[in-house]
Amino acid sequence: MNFLITGGAGSVGRDLTAALLREGHQVRILDKNAGAFASLSGTKPDLIEGRLEDARLVRSALLGVETVIHLAWSFSDDPVELLESDLKGHLVLLDGCVEGKVSRLFYASSAVVYGKPLHVPITEDGPCLVEEARKPFYAAAKLTAEKLALTYSKTKGLPTTVFRFWWSYGEKIGGRHLRDMIARARAGNPLMVPDRAGGSFLDHDDLMHALRLALQNPGSIGQTFNLATSYLEWRDIAQMIIEVVGSSSLLEAVPSDAWTGAQFLADSWQLSTTNAERLFGYRSLFSQEAAKQRLGKAISRCFEEMKETSESLHVLVRS
Repeated sequence: MNFLITGGAGSVGRDLTAALLREGHQVRILDKNAGAFASLSGTKPDLIEGRLEDARLVRSALLGVETVIHLAWSFSDDPVELLESDLKGHLVLLDGCVEGKVSRLFYASSAVVYGKPLHVPITEDGPCLVEEARKPFYAAAKLTAEKLALTYSKTKGLPTTVFRFWWSYGEKIGGRHLRDMIARARAGNPLMVPDRAGGSFLDHDDLMHALRLALQNPGSIGQTFNLATSYLEWRDIAQMIIEVVGSSSLLEAVPSDAWTGAQFLADSWQLSTTNAERLFGYRSLFSQEAAKQRLGKAISRCFEEMKETSESLHVLVRS
């Protein structure tokens, strides 16, 4: 099968690309940083460097493509950038998919569209309180992109499926809050986390698994699905970090009403995957313990990269 992955040079895109290439699929990447793949060894995807706002480039990238995985998006909270770049590029891609008669479009959305959890677990029919989100304009734009994709599915016959997920990881995991916790643990400072709060982490292998299943099931077309591997509390994550770093840091769970850090961290972002289970048979590939081990390895790699960066900076300063 021929795939186009927009934003394929990002962490999610790289892992999906590697998985698809291993399975023998043809993969094309459209990304403004596609050159990042140049140093990779082994089988490489077809690389196109550019932006989704370029309609001619998008039409060219879609030639011969059967399935599109749309990951490209900024993390901006600037409404002008979101409108002129992200949403414009999104519409250009949707029009290109219709014109090119693409067989399937998967749009990667975000749990940020829920804004703030009112009920746990969070279901797809729950309220999307974008104005309460940690990045409200980003959340509003992502929700708009979902609605546009599903409207194209209904009115223009573009077979579309939307996936929402919270925090994903593969061999590596990113995120400023995780890096901040690692830095505190390295310094031996206490790790303070909100009590009884956490989130549903998604392993990239599970995302690939969901894509395979949904591709085989027409009932997933025109639908929105939460995806998750396992729910973990922040105290679990903090304990992993302490063990990975070999830190003497103390772990302190702060009651939610006394928490003064980022407010979204104090919520319970537990996503229900019941709809995906019911409509196309999704189940995580991993037990809870296996998922924790894989997440721990990703955190360990993040720690090693931070150490390498700090050591390189130290050498530069000394020289």
